[in-house]
Amino acid sequence: MHVQPAPGSCAVASPWEGHCRRVAVLAGELARRLRLPPADVAALEEAAFYHHAELASGMGTSSPQASSRNLSPRAAAILHSFRNPDHPAGGRAAAILRVAEAMTERIEFLPFQPAALEQIVDEMNWLAQEGLYDPVVTATLGALVSIRLEDLLATVQRLPVFPAVALRALMIAPDEDTSFEQMESLLSSDQVLAGAVIKTANSSLFSPTRRISTIAQAMAYIGVEGARRVVLAHVFRPLYASPALQKLWKHAVETAVKAERLACLSGKVNGQEAFLAGLVHDVGRLALHRLGGAEGERYARLRERGADAVFVELMLCGFDHGAAGAEILRSWSFPATLVEAVQHHHRPEACPSPMAALLHAAESWSDTAGDEDLPSPRRLQRALRQLGLTPETLKPGAEPEHWLLTCLLEAA
Repeated sequence: MHVQPAPGSCAVASPWEGHCRRVAVLAGELARRLRLPPADVAALEEAAFYHHAELASGMGTSSPQASSRNLSPRAAAILHSFRNPDHPAGGRAAAILRVAEAMTERIEFLPFQPAALEQIVDEMNWLAQEGLYDPVVTATLGALVSIRLEDLLATVQRLPVFPAVALRALMIAPDEDTSFEQMESLLSSDQVLAGAVIKTANSSLFSPTRRISTIAQAMAYIGVEGARRVVLAHVFRPLYASPALQKLWKHAVETAVKAERLACLSGKVNGQEAFLAGLVHDVGRLALHRLGGAEGERYARLRERGADAVFVELMLCGFDHGAAGAEILRSWSFPATLVEAVQHHHRPEACPSPMAALLHAAESWSDTAGDEDLPSPRRLQRALRQLGLTPETLKPGAEPEHWLLTCLLEAA
């Protein structure tokens, strides 16, 4: 019976399941690159998905990894050879599984021992020369990198162009001294943005006693801060117009709201800047979604087979979407501090920026972040310490008001 990671299912039931999905996806891709027969690729993915069955069972988990009794004969042979290297039955498939397991573990160890993907691949090749792994398989690891940063930056040219008023909004929104008059003047110059703010003020979320029809009335009702949030959400919404990007848009808005909330609790980051950073923190994923050709198809296929976004990006790009997003924001002339935070929001230990730590914590708090990366308690704890916060900050019930998230999604 062939079993493989459930397509599109990246939310993990246990750490072991997330790990096994990563190993299965990497092993399958290596096998395809090495031109193993399709039947062997399928059996290898099956064996990889169950390679930690005993460990999961010993921990009392109900995950699918807790039982490997239904393995196909070929998958069982690969798994037996993987666990007993002197047993030849698994052939090259077992050798691939060993490399995929070791490579995945090394990537998952990055919070404890940071390294670039190129360095990790070099380590694997050196270990292969020492006889620990098949050198043909380790050499293939480096060949998986097929998406260049230049390819992703080219997608920026196909993104919707910001109108001049939107650029003005980005310049004045983070300014603590933004006055009522400045925001009113901005909205008066763009009927679409003005309409979005007035619509928000008239919504059932605010329930005005009489209909609001002017910008001044709307701003008096929802405040300059409320208007600022609506403007930013409306500016970036066109980037996520495709139905396939709705989940990513909701995640961006949710992270923005929670980033602003954490900034207020911490006092170490400006809340307005935190909101903007949260709204754009995953713009690199937007570029990857828009990537076409064979590279785009390969990225989509590996994601659909169950691996989280960051893992697939490291394998195919050599960097994660934070690095791609940072380059996009640089091209849009965003502040250097915000660019740095977006670049490192999945690896906040790599930079001293409290904004990077805040983005990492906000995303960990998000209900829609389950398919981006495997959770790392060590990273999250370090980020919270840097912000002067505790894990209790992120407990259920401490979330920002639900009406705010709903308001921004509807306004955009």
